[in-house]
Order: sequence, then C-alpha cells, then structure tokens
Amino acid sequence: MPLSFLNPWFWFGALGLVAPLWLHLRRKQQKSLIQFSAVQFLTDQPAARRAPLRLRDAALLALRVLGLLLVLGAFAWPYLHRAGVAGIRESRVYLLDNTMSRQANNGFETDRARVIHELESAGQDVQVAVVELTAAPRLIAPFGIDRQAARQKVRALRPSFQRGSYLAAFRMANSLLANSLVKNKRIILLGDNQRNQWDENGSVPPFLGNAQIELPKSTAPSLPNLWLADPHAQRVLPGEKSLVHLTVKLNHAGPAKTARVIVTANGQPVFSRSVPLEGQPETMLLQAQWQAARELPVRGEATIQGEPDALKADNSVFFSLDPLAEGKVALLAQSPYLRLALSPEVMRGQWAPRLLNPANLAPEMETQELADVLCIESGYLQSANARKLVHRYLDNRRGVFLLVNRMAPAVVAFLHELGFDLEPGEQSATQTPQHFGFICSTHPIFRPFLAPDFGNLLDIEVTQFARLRTVQGVPLVLGQSGAGLFFEGKNYPGKLFLLAFGLDREHTSWPIHPTFIPFLDLALQAARAERASPGVFEPGEVVRLDLPDGASGREAVLLHEGREVERVRIEQRRVQLPMPDQPGVYDLRYGAEGTGRMLCVNPSPKESQLVYAAPPNALKSWRSGDKAAGSIGGRIPGGQSMRVILQQRWWWWMLLAALLALAIESALADAKKEAA
Repeated sequence: MPLSFLNPWFWFGALGLVAPLWLHLRRKQQKSLIQFSAVQFLTDQPAARRAPLRLRDAALLALRVLGLLLVLGAFAWPYLHRAGVAGIRESRVYLLDNTMSRQANNGFETDRARVIHELESAGQDVQVAVVELTAAPRLIAPFGIDRQAARQKVRALRPSFQRGSYLAAFRMANSLLANSLVKNKRIILLGDNQRNQWDENGSVPPFLGNAQIELPKSTAPSLPNLWLADPHAQRVLPGEKSLVHLTVKLNHAGPAKTARVIVTANGQPVFSRSVPLEGQPETMLLQAQWQAARELPVRGEATIQGEPDALKADNSVFFSLDPLAEGKVALLAQSPYLRLALSPEVMRGQWAPRLLNPANLAPEMETQELADVLCIESGYLQSANARKLVHRYLDNRRGVFLLVNRMAPAVVAFLHELGFDLEPGEQSATQTPQHFGFICSTHPIFRPFLAPDFGNLLDIEVTQFARLRTVQGVPLVLGQSGAGLFFEGKNYPGKLFLLAFGLDREHTSWPIHPTFIPFLDLALQAARAERASPGVFEPGEVVRLDLPDGASGREAVLLHEGREVERVRIEQRRVQLPMPDQPGVYDLRYGAEGTGRMLCVNPSPKESQLVYAAPPNALKSWRSGDKAAGSIGGRIPGGQSMRVILQQRWWWWMLLAALLALAIESALADAKKEAA
C-alpha cells in the first residue's frame, strides 16, 4: 500500500524549518547586570559576543519542528493506494428532463428507465450523478452515492407539471464536473429538445468546459396537441344579477378537426360545447357565462377533449373567485348619472357610497377608515384639501377613479404631478366628437365586453374631453383619432384610473348606454387594492404575496382539499411561498379566524408547444471560448479516484497531531520559564 500525496508541492514549505532552528541556535543567554562600587576594582572579564552554537533545549525544538512538519504533511494530502480499488476513468452527469412537455408519449418514463438501467450497468470506474430538470434543477444523486440508493431515488421520481431551464441544468452539471479530476467528462441530456426551451437563453456567455455533450434525438419536428391556457374569471353585475364571466384560450396544433370544451364550477357543469377546429386560427378565445351567488366562492375547471392529442397533462386549467364583499366608495362628484349608478337602489350589495362634502374635507383627511376607492371629478381639485385627499388614498394603497370634467391651472398642475400632461396647444377640453377606436380587451375591466351580452363599447360617443398624454401610465381606451380617453396610472402604491371626460350628457353618451353600469362596477373592482397580487401561478414557482391590511398571525398555511401542503412564515404582511407541483385550486389561510384567499396553479402554456429543434444554436454559444474551463486538473497518479481519496482522513489526523504538538510545546516553554 504505497503512500502518495495529492499536493506534493506543499513539502517545499519544509525549507521554513531553517528559521526556527537558526533562531534557536543563535539566541544569547540573557543576563541581568547591575553596576555597583564594591566590585569596580575587579579584573574585567571579556564576554563573548554571541552564545555558542549548541542546542539549549532539544525537546522544545523537536516539538516545534514536528508541529510544522505535520501541518505541511496535512496540506500535502497524503493517501494510500488501496488494493482492489479501481481508478475512475469517466465522470458522467445525467440531466433528466422532468418538465410537463416530456410527458408527451410517455417520454419521462422512458428516460427514467434508461437512467436506472445505466446506473445498474455502469462499472466501478465510472462515477455518475443525476440532475432533475424542473422549475429549479435538483441534484438527485451526487457523485459517490451508493448505486442502489441512487436507483431508488430516481425510481421514486414522478412526472412533473413544471417548466425548467436547460441553461440552469447545464450550469449545475458543469459545476459538478468542475470538481472531477478525470479527463473523460460527459453530460447526457435526456429530454425532448423543445425549441422554446433552447431559445430562451441563447445569448449567454460561454461557460461549458471540455465535457462531451450527448443530446437526445428528436423523432419528429412536432407533435399534435390540444390544450387550454390563460383562464380568467371575474364577476360581472348587470343589474340585479350576478354573473361569472370566464375567458380561456383554446390552442390546437395538428390534424384534430373538433374538440369538446367542458367547464365545471363548484362541481357542477356550466358549459359544454363542441368547437370546430378546421380552418380556425391556432389560438381561439372562448367565453362562458353563468349565474353564481356573489357571496359564495367559485372553484372551477375547464377541460378539452379531442384527438389526436400527444400531451394529456395540459388538457385542464383551473380558475377561482373569492366571495364578493361589498366595497366602499367615497364620492366627490356632481354627475347625476354617477350618483344614480352608485346609489343603494342600483349597487346594493356591491358598493356602499359615502358622499363627501367638498366644503368640509377635514373629517375625511383625519379618518383612519378610508374607503376602498375614491371617485372624484377634476373640478374639485382646485381645492388643496381635495388634492391632498387624492394623494392620501394613493399612498395608502387605495384606488382613485378620476374624471376630468373641468380644466383649470390648478387642475393642470395636479395632473402633471400624477404623470399626465395636456397635448401641446390644448388649453381646454376639445369639442371634436370621438367614438371609441381602440380598447385594451385583455385588461380585466374590458375583458367581459368581448361578449356581446353587455353591449358594444364602440357605439359610445365622446363629445368633450381633455387631450392628455402620459409617459408613466398606460392608455386603455383610444379614440378614433388616437387620442387617449381612459388611462391607468403606474406611479403610486394604489391604483389610479383616469377618464379624460366627465360622465354627463354634455361630455359623452356613455351614461345612457347599457355598458355603463357594468363598466363602472368593473373599474371600481379593478381599483381595489385587495387583489394587487395575481392569483394564478405556475407549478414549482416561488412567489411573494402581499397580504391584506387585516391579515394577522405568524404563519400562513397552503391547503388543498383540506390537506396541508405548505406552511410559511408571515413577515411584514408578506409570504414567500413555493407553488405545488400539481395543478389545481389551493387555499391560502392566514389569521386566527381562518381568513384567506384562493390560489390557482396552472401549467405554463409554453410547455404545451411540442415543437422541437436539433442541434440547438444555444449550446454552441455555451461551448465556445475556453475549452478547458471547468477542469481543475488531470487524472490522479496511480488511477486513484477522488472519491476514494476523500474517504481517507489522513490530513485531519495530522492537523490534530500538529495542534497537540504545538500545545505541548507552549505548555513546556511556559513551565521552563516559570522555573527559571
């Protein structure tokens, strides 16, 4: 069993032994000389200039030399060549793609079986690691793990609904191989070569070393698939009815001719329709409506059925709606139409208005219970208290619905503070009639109006409005000439919606249009701060959620069908929560009374795009540059593996022996000093 050293160059430090030996030999013997007159006539004896070169204390010198030699030997990493232990000739990392797209045609099960087989068949001279590709790459089996334990861990993996990054997985594999001292290194990707995964991180600086890359072979450029995505449910309150409006995208790729879409809410079917696909665009927007009590939660699922369909995992999406609580709106407006629309006769159970007195706004400035939304006309902004009130609502995460019905210098200056300016040359409201020309139909306020049941917004005419522009907000409605008519501000913690005209007959025909009441309710709902955080997430995603002002307690619990899934701490009314792997509707509970909200987990629509590309250009850019990156050395002399060397703890014993020798030397030196 010959002895070798992993870092033999550390023995050059033995030259440092000359220093303590020289200091030990040249030390002069210290003497205390006192001059006094009684011996001044004695003959002076010449004193030697230096002490003789002899060992005064051999034990102390031996301990010091031994301690230094032991430290040097420990850093040189000694190891024994064990008989019967084979050297490592290859380091291999398997990247097991466990994203949802790999479930197509049972691809994940095939890849998992291959990894298990190769763990069984690989020789002792091959070290193997397995990395699972999910939302965040996860090391399943590191180098040096027992083969049987590695097989059990891989066999325990189940198909995932997450979406992962090829780049992150290759970075982890490269970091694992960087600690391997053998020359033969391999990264084996077991996946589907999905095109959008390769295209996501194409422009990345080179980082891969000299490892060989083995990619899967794509059997077809694409696979047929049917899937649903982007469900969006919201309550619409036309009159006394309470409707749930659902929009969902139907996507199809392949020769499927028809598909059946089924929607269930709270366990009951509410929509079922056969949708023809021939001659239709690849993405279609489906809408459904049904009545639901506003005080009850809604948990729903939309499902698509059709053939051929290579990926069944994306055939369902989930949506939810929390119970609708009556909102509070502070009203500072003279429009009779607006006052009537927000009256208890029309908005009972939806909105409770509180009329503000413009001559006495001091109570509203001092109250601690602000309304959910402040609805104000610009004519009142000439008052300093009214302007302060707008800032107070926005700064306290409340909504503001501002109607520009009058222009004045003070109003223009305040609009500038909010991020809106008049167009050059416009000093007052224009009289040019306009119809709605562009509407942001993807915004929650206008999404329900895609259905003709609520009326056509393009019929609305605006006869008088302020020509405003903004660089910090987003226009949601444009006139036929491109002038902005409805904006959303982005500068404050609270939500700001600005209408460039008043809600009177002299400004617009909207108050007598059937879309007016639904629009007003949807705009006020969107301005509320309770749902500032989105409620739809992807599996495996780590999200940060803001809780309402009334949230209490130290922990939040995520539940699925009454079963606890995750428990996290609440810090400053925020929680950082990893989303579960399985899609569905989950309950997030916080507070002593079990208050909370519902969260929906749906797969990423990108995982449903079964289009493949090989060889990828991204991999070429990752490998260009220094080919030696990631390798820290050649093969260990004698064929010994790094794993076997790390299992020999010689250096720890040598460090402990060095510390013991130095401790004995210090104690012995102190004892001799006290005795002298």
